[in-house]
Amino acid sequence: MDVLLWILLGAAVIWYWSDTSKAREVAIQHGRRACKDMNLQFLDGTVIRYSTRPKRGPNGQMCLCRDFGFEFTDDGIRRYTGHIQLLGQRLKKMNLDYHREGEEEASSNLIMDAEYSKLRQSQAASAEEHEERPKVVNLTDFRDSRKH
Repeated sequence: MDVLLWILLGAAVIWYWSDTSKAREVAIQHGRRACKDMNLQFLDGTVIRYSTRPKRGPNGQMCLCRDFGFEFTDDGIRRYTGHIQLLGQRLKKMNLDYHREGEEEASSNLIMDAEYSKLRQSQAASAEEHEERPKVVNLTDFRDSRKH
């Protein structure tokens, strides 16, 4: 009985490590893509996981919700922070704490959530046909589109 328990525990640890590694790679891809779309530089080439918790997904099943942080720059000198939240392997939210010189700070933060992720997937499918990259959504434009 003890051997079976150790085997199950080992399998659970290996699954968690593998699933977390995949989620980290997905977060890196989203961070790089958002920075590239905004002409920013994704720094250090990695993300840092700072939170993992169980949460219900859109279909009602339990999955792991992970929060990641990363840094980026617009000029190579100043560092800004970005946050990515994944629900399972899917992007739920992304927040880039960034504003350009001369702009109001609150109006230039970008927040991308699950609706953005669905929009991005449909745009990516059409972009493959037209060979154009989908655009990053500005928070004010995103709010206005949700009102209509």
